[in-house]
Amino acid sequence: MGTPIQEPMTPPLQPNTMASKFKYTTPFSSANSFLSSIEKKNSSAAIRDMIFRIAAMRPVHIDPESVKPPKRRNVKISKDPQSVAARHRRERISEKIRILQRLVPGGTRMDTASMLDEAIHYVKFLKKQVQSLEQAGANTPSSTGFGFTGVTLPAVGCSSLVKNC
Repeated sequence: MGTPIQEPMTPPLQPNTMASKFKYTTPFSSANSFLSSIEKKNSSAAIRDMIFRIAAMRPVHIDPESVKPPKRRNVKISKDPQSVAARHRRERISEKIRILQRLVPGGTRMDTASMLDEAIHYVKFLKKQVQSLEQAGANTPSSTGFGFTGVTLPAVGCSSLVKNC
């Protein structure tokens, strides 16, 4: 018979290199992403605020002696005075961090950096609570129906470790 008919080869389609360099975005797509990021921040702030409010209601009993450091196993401890001093310093820091973890809502389930960040937010939240309670106390009459006269709250200052509270 004859030779089969061959169709001309067309080169494979390649994406337009110019079109791939420039993305078309609608004027509203960036605004929508901006709004969704704001909504996410607001919702996470609302959740954090709710967690802080719940945590502020529960009693706190933190005794430094009740927070025990983890036991060391089969580790030779150096007797060098410089090593001993550094170990004591690290142990004091670790003890304070363990106490802070128990005070911050959800602190025991976080790494140290996240817990310190949450502690800053929690202290700011507590300061706002104190201010709102002081304002509410100033706006109410000095005598309540329960025999209490005006309640004054002690002044709360920022620690030197927490700046810009």
